[in-house]
Amino acid sequence: MPGRPALWRLLHRRDPALLLAGQTVSMFGDGVASVALTLLVLDTTRSPGALGWFAAARMAPTVAFLLVGGVIVDRHSRRLLLLVSDVGRAIVTTALVALIASHHLHYVDLIAFALVFGSFDALFTPALTAVVPEIVPDELLPAMNSARPLANNVVGQFLGPAVGGLLAASSTSVAIGVDAATFAVSATSLLIMRPTPRPERREAPSMRHEILEGLRFVRGQTWIWATLLSAALLNALVFVPSGVLLSFLLRNDLHASKPAIGFFFAIGGAAGALVALVVSNLPVPRRRIRAMSLAWVSASLAVAIVGVAHNYAEILVIPILTTPGLLYGNVIWESMLQRLVPRELLGRVSSVDWFVSLGLSPVGLVVAGSLSGVVGVRPYLVGAALLTLVPSVLILASRRVNAIDQPSSEG
Repeated sequence: MPGRPALWRLLHRRDPALLLAGQTVSMFGDGVASVALTLLVLDTTRSPGALGWFAAARMAPTVAFLLVGGVIVDRHSRRLLLLVSDVGRAIVTTALVALIASHHLHYVDLIAFALVFGSFDALFTPALTAVVPEIVPDELLPAMNSARPLANNVVGQFLGPAVGGLLAASSTSVAIGVDAATFAVSATSLLIMRPTPRPERREAPSMRHEILEGLRFVRGQTWIWATLLSAALLNALVFVPSGVLLSFLLRNDLHASKPAIGFFFAIGGAAGALVALVVSNLPVPRRRIRAMSLAWVSASLAVAIVGVAHNYAEILVIPILTTPGLLYGNVIWESMLQRLVPRELLGRVSSVDWFVSLGLSPVGLVVAGSLSGVVGVRPYLVGAALLTLVPSVLILASRRVNAIDQPSSEG
């Protein structure tokens, strides 16, 4: 099929198409549930701090178990582990729906749900990164890493939140029930895929040894660990807290309706979808690290618009600008990992990636929720966005970090 666009060629391969189809349906459910859960917590507590603790509770076990999850991913079939994670999350989400429908749900139940759900995420995240190069040819990796964000932005961040806001206005249990059903659909698509074998690797004496092996590899690659430290600060200071704080600002300061808050998330998904469609057929830039860092810091600085935006329409500009930058940087990053990290280490390196880049985020959520309660949402987000200039400038200026983009670096 020479001459065909990369995305077209990717979708005509059975297993990548099945994985994308299942994930697309699951992303829709995630988009519905994210808005419904955010509104449920806000309506119950009316506190940015409580919402921050809820988000932190979901993220903390993901961070805590990621390194162990990476070892498991490098020991077992990645497809099978994705299936286990989807089934587990379907069961946990169904239990939450039952609690909501029976009117016996309390805030502590939401925290417990978040903790268990986040534990399954710790397995799913590195497994998804590691399974992609097993089923996708090297030349189609950028297309795959763009197709997933494209699907996520269209259905997970556009249609899902829009529907989630509408459903939550009438029934939160129905909204979250949709999410449970989509996990079942995703699990079915994984069952239909061809089985993937256990990764080929030499025997290691212990799980601890394998975790250390992944950490040593990351430590030896300046471009990886330096980028991860920068990403950790960007996520903890701005990207992760902004979803919580902007939701609070819209709901409690601007008195936006539930459908309007769903549309706020949806508009960023629409912008990201357009960028993902373009990026899926673009070549990887020659200066990958610099292009990625510029995309991420531009997205972070766009959040500072909240300092001069004082109505709903002006706040909508923020997701329109931040989502494309985040997406483009992520496509470059995932393609670099999948091309430059040995297959037998990819699960562990991916888990280190998520562990470091999200490691400070649970603390960041709690701190952001507390500080914004004292100084206000707007001053916090403006100050945090400006602080992210420091790590980004260091990455852009560092010759050691950017050495990976020299012509001889990939051999």
